[in-house]
Amino acid sequence: MSRLLIILFLLAGSIPAFSQDEITFRTGEVLKAKIIEIGSEDITYKKAENLSGPSYSVKKDKVFMIKYENGTKDLFGDDAPVTGSPASVTPSSGTPAIIYFYRPSKIIGSSPEITVGTFVPDEVIVSLRNGHWFKSDYTYTGQREFVTGIYSIKEEKMNVTIEPGKTYFVRCSIMKGMGLQSQLEMVDEETAKKEMNGLKEQTKAK
Repeated sequence: MSRLLIILFLLAGSIPAFSQDEITFRTGEVLKAKIIEIGSEDITYKKAENLSGPSYSVKKDKVFMIKYENGTKDLFGDDAPVTGSPASVTPSSGTPAIIYFYRPSKIIGSSPEITVGTFVPDEVIVSLRNGHWFKSDYTYTGQREFVTGIYSIKEEKMNVTIEPGKTYFVRCSIMKGMGLQSQLEMVDEETAKKEMNGLKEQTKAK
């Protein structure tokens, strides 16, 4: 089990079932889809947000892994790791992006940390404390899917394209309702700086 999955399991109490298939390309991009057919050379699928729409196909050598809605996986290529291992991407050799993760709101009572990470690559970026901000020099550029979970039966995901040398601000907050659930949101610099005013810097990821 991956490091991030273990942490989310401990925080959330359980890992939710997948609502659709996921295609992980060799570029690191993850696409939610419904697999129609896996042929000798091509994979045919429909986009998850438009199951009644057209079918698409992609060459198998462009795909690293398919994760099905029941949790099983198919890995493709001679260099694919053993079944169950996470996909991987290569860090960019250029100027890293800068990502500020911050947590502006406080809740009464317990204040569990909000853990933010990615499944591809398998990493925990930060376990953010209440009332703090954290600066990450992020080298995995391109389309990324950040995930977080906290005292919840459903993890929160956020897809974003990270470009080298750019600065991003991610608000990490806790929603109230059926238990506690963390939420990620990309915000503009002006809003972020106002909300970060008065917060403490967190220098360690955990």
